[in-house]
Amino acid sequence: MVLFLILAVCLWSPPSLAVNAGKVIHLLTMEAPPFMSDSLPEKGAAVHALRQIFKKNGYDLKVTFTPYLRAKIQALQKDDVSGFFPAAEENITTGYVLSKIMYVTPWGFAERKDKPIHWNQPEDLLPYKIGNVMGYELSRVLAPAQKKKKFQIENVSSDEQNLLKLARKRVDLAFIDATMFEYLMKSSENLRPYQNKLQINAKIIRMDEYGVAFKNSGKGKAHLDVFNRLIQKEEFHRLVELYFKTHMPE
Repeated sequence: MVLFLILAVCLWSPPSLAVNAGKVIHLLTMEAPPFMSDSLPEKGAAVHALRQIFKKNGYDLKVTFTPYLRAKIQALQKDDVSGFFPAAEENITTGYVLSKIMYVTPWGFAERKDKPIHWNQPEDLLPYKIGNVMGYELSRVLAPAQKKKKFQIENVSSDEQNLLKLARKRVDLAFIDATMFEYLMKSSENLRPYQNKLQINAKIIRMDEYGVAFKNSGKGKAHLDVFNRLIQKEEFHRLVELYFKTHMPE
């Protein structure tokens, strides 16, 4: 009887593991707290929301963190990776297809409270130094004016570094996601001394729409179909907001 049970388990296990392996969706992403971060609970709000939606539908989400510009290249090179996120229509490159939109978020400029900047057209920003994180699509904000004029843009490697440069008066504005600004001002030890000195500029620049860039071949195309079938923007937003209530500092 014992031998029969052992044989039964051995015969049953491989197919089960094969099925589970076939339902793993591996995506690359970047450090962008509170949405995605290897150091946050459940890897951040966006990863948590995606994982919950996939999980209830029988899929497992695997996420690997890498610099954003590198993710576009590495995803194409790695057979076990299906794509990268977040992705917008403007940064989809050859070899990828953009999924359904899963999240919409406001972008603007952070500024010092003692030096608010009033502007209407991109040309109004010419006198100011603007901080930008490498890989962010600031050019979309300044086009087509940037074709005629030279803006003062200083690139940095992270949002925290960008805000620190702003607080220390090395730049006049910092291009940033409004939700990320709120999170960093509450959670960063380095920014704590400046909590009451920075704010988001009154002019919201745009609402960005994000999805996942899936590879336009093989497993990527199959997982694109799965994603578009399972993901509903309303559910994703609800799970992200729930994460913020649970994990965001007051």
